[in-house]
Amino acid sequence: MSHFLKKNNFFYISIGAVTGALFRWQIDDIFIVNIIGCFLLGVINALPISNKYKLIFGFGFCGSLTTFSGWSFQLFQLISKGSYKLFFLNSVLIVLIGLFAIYIGDLFAKKLLIS
Repeated sequence: MSHFLKKNNFFYISIGAVTGALFRWQIDDIFIVNIIGCFLLGVINALPISNKYKLIFGFGFCGSLTTFSGWSFQLFQLISKGSYKLFFLNSVLIVLIGLFAIYIGDLFAKKLLIS
């Protein structure tokens, strides 16, 4: 039974990951996709939905939509160009705004549930 659950989890995550990657491919702004992904993750985790949907939308879709490697490469490029202020600003802002987006997504989902 445990092996069956792992196969299903893999399938659920894959469904979300493919769609997240396709959306990511269409949006050419790392900052925007990361903030959208954080907001959606806040919403998804606050909703009382089954683990299956959290795997599809949280792990799969949001995980594939957001891009840590792309952001890291962008930071590397800033350092390589000597843009240390932009590097620091980008590093701090994306983390703080990302956390705020998760918080707003969480609040939004909870407000939906109350209504």
